[in-house]
Amino acid sequence: MIRPSARPRRRLSWCLSRAGFLVLLMSSTVARAEPVAYETKITGIEDSALQSDLEASSQLVKLQESKPPETIGALTRRARDDTDRLTAVIEAAGYYEPHIDPVIDDKATPVQVELKVTPGPRYTLAKVALTTAGGAAPPDIGPFDPATVGLTVGGPAVSSPIVDADAKIARLYQVKGYPFARVTDKHVVVDIATKTMEVTIVLDPGAPARFGAVKVDGLTRLRERWIRRRITWTAGEPYDQAKVDATRQALVGSGLFGMVNVMPDGPVAPDGSVPMQVRIIERAPRSVGVGASYNTTQGISANVSWEHRDLFGGAESLKVTATGGTTDNGLNTTFRRPDLWRTDQDLVASIAFENQNVDAFRSIDQKAQLGLERRFDPTLTGGASILAEHARVDEKVDTRVYTLVGLPLFVKKNASDDLLNPTSGYRAALETTPYLRAIGSNLSFLQSKLTGSWYDGLDPKGTYVLALQATLGATVGTSLAEIPKDHRFYAGGGGSVRGFGYQKGGPLDKFDNPIGGRSLAVVSAELRTKVTDTIGVVPFLDAGSDYASQFPDFKGRVALGAGIGLRYFTAVGPVRLDLATPLNPRGNVDSPIQIYVSLGQAF
Repeated sequence: MIRPSARPRRRLSWCLSRAGFLVLLMSSTVARAEPVAYETKITGIEDSALQSDLEASSQLVKLQESKPPETIGALTRRARDDTDRLTAVIEAAGYYEPHIDPVIDDKATPVQVELKVTPGPRYTLAKVALTTAGGAAPPDIGPFDPATVGLTVGGPAVSSPIVDADAKIARLYQVKGYPFARVTDKHVVVDIATKTMEVTIVLDPGAPARFGAVKVDGLTRLRERWIRRRITWTAGEPYDQAKVDATRQALVGSGLFGMVNVMPDGPVAPDGSVPMQVRIIERAPRSVGVGASYNTTQGISANVSWEHRDLFGGAESLKVTATGGTTDNGLNTTFRRPDLWRTDQDLVASIAFENQNVDAFRSIDQKAQLGLERRFDPTLTGGASILAEHARVDEKVDTRVYTLVGLPLFVKKNASDDLLNPTSGYRAALETTPYLRAIGSNLSFLQSKLTGSWYDGLDPKGTYVLALQATLGATVGTSLAEIPKDHRFYAGGGGSVRGFGYQKGGPLDKFDNPIGGRSLAVVSAELRTKVTDTIGVVPFLDAGSDYASQFPDFKGRVALGAGIGLRYFTAVGPVRLDLATPLNPRGNVDSPIQIYVSLGQAF
């Protein structure tokens, strides 16, 4: 057994012969050619979160496979370096009397390295006080509660919340009229006798201020009044950092700018106002995008889009998207005019031409739509429009030509943390469209779809994420036979029950073509596991079917599919590769394997 604290002293005689020197050099080269394989264990920790932090911080663990040391001596130095590094991690977790004893067993194969940790008692945060540099109480903006800045008096004396509290305390004052408030110092006293910590935070509140004049810099094409309509404060009211942040977010969210800064422009003036500055750098107004996907039954699909984000200087956008593939070909043009009657409301108009060729039907479809979209808050959006649609549908046994005029309505809530790779939060969307003969339709019926997704990070680092989704669809007011096949609900495919062919999860006709339904019910579950920073593995299970009834009656067979997915995380989102198989296949109808490739998570 070798302990890193033991440092044997060696002497090398300068009287080596030249032959002896060559032998020594050769033996050294041989030693370097065979690095020391070892295994690391960190023992003595009962706190699972601390155990994870130690393993993530340990160089012994990190370099164990990728860079084993050349000699036992180098391994000893690595263990000694780890001792100092891990001591800091333990103290940051509130254990201020840790001891780490590294032990190396060089007789074992591979060599065994054990870091025996005694964390000691966990200290308690006993007191948090807020003061100014002169010792006086800070300006009164209401009682100071440490919990509002993430500090729990009586809880563990963990260092990261204490560090993070600086910005949170400054913000308490910045949203109450003090634009230049900042924490200038912090005094921490650790009492070994009582196992407690007391923290005194020193605040410089700066002078109180009201919003003054606003200067806008950096515009080249966009009209300045468009910027000013998005300013959320009124000149003369008390300074509020929350309104400054909301203004910046509104500008960033438009997608028009490469850089946005909103900030005080100088000190507080003698009249108590602080001038404000909006500095922006406009993005190029035009852009081109491309995308592609593949799955076993639908084949390849690709799209290319062209967008102009500022047609007339008022952030009006025009986007043209062309889609081509094995089953879908089409052209879609969308025009958006923001600030119709109010800044959170847009006019949206679109024209689309689509040609679909799938197992259930073939269709040529033309659509025109005009409507309004309203942003009720950053996560909630709703809209209403009028839709005119004309189509010719080959339903394999008959050809149907129809005209539908409807009033689509929707409301969407997106409280997830990321668009393409969510790890927490939820999403919900309700879409409903009445089609009415009174306004020009061949048919009268009401079709609705409700979709909800939920995401939960199972560990603090987001290594494991549980993702669930459910979709319900319903059609009332007409029979299944009267609904055109391109307006029916279908289960099966990459966005539904994986493992089954596109639209083939529900009942089939005598030719094994999908029938479709008036209603739909599909549920999906995924365990998204991040193996490295760029690689993820996702086991999943899907279930669902479409039904002839108005609402899902859950009678008959339910398609069950399962599989495994690979994710490659890029700067623009994860690339998805899913392999799925049906758990209850139907004879020769369902293939044993379905493959799906696209950008972004499945939901």
